[in-house]
Amino acid sequence: MFLRAVRIAILAAPMLLCACGTQTAPLVDRPPDARFVAPLPDGPIMPPAEPATAADALAAARSISKAGTDPSILLEAWRKAAEAGSPEGRFEYATQLSYGAAGPDKVGGGFDMLLALAKQGHGQAAMSLWRLSKMSRSSNLNQHAPYWFNIARRAGDAMANEVYPKVLAHDREQGLLPPGTGTGDYFDSAITFSQPLAGSHEGVPLEYQVAAHLYPGWKRVSQSLHMMDGGKNYDVLELENVEGQRVKLYFDITAWMTRP
Repeated sequence: MFLRAVRIAILAAPMLLCACGTQTAPLVDRPPDARFVAPLPDGPIMPPAEPATAADALAAARSISKAGTDPSILLEAWRKAAEAGSPEGRFEYATQLSYGAAGPDKVGGGFDMLLALAKQGHGQAAMSLWRLSKMSRSSNLNQHAPYWFNIARRAGDAMANEVYPKVLAHDREQGLLPPGTGTGDYFDSAITFSQPLAGSHEGVPLEYQVAAHLYPGWKRVSQSLHMMDGGKNYDVLELENVEGQRVKLYFDITAWMTRP
């Protein structure tokens, strides 16, 4: 339970103080690393399910965790849950490994397990990679942060979805983002600008301003118009970072886009 409390404190504090990704040094020009790209769908992500065969091991690990027993016993319980195929078990075991609970030689293995889980759409694992990316001294790895944070939100991670709207509201109040609503993660949460706009010559530059702030250093690889039934119009920007990680940023442009 102590490790969990520490994780929450580490995760929450920086998110309330800064935007999704901040570069502090020049990017290194090198080939993308496909290991860090998650093959996940657009929009909401269904996290990996808990298999029935892992129920007993998972229940035992949860019980030992609540009891606040010896750390080595807890680590072993989560290892058994992880080996039984439990996503929660793998996350807890990987987290403890990444904190050095089994020694420094196991830290890398913990990271690899977290990466594998995040690539499957595990929200807490994605949040852990967000934290590690934010803490890195590498600007290339800093660019990973908004990618994993995006996955965590779309996978339904409670902390990510609670904090992100607050971050956006703060940045809008400070003038770092144009006034508006929405997170931009999908059509149903598309960003809408609240100020009156005369057309695309005013709206599109604001979209680019948002993209540059939320995904600093990322490049725009595509921009597509979606004209829905019922008269709703959306502009979708696809962005890519130095690792080949991509995200889509959704804007509701109905108010300022005129159909031909």
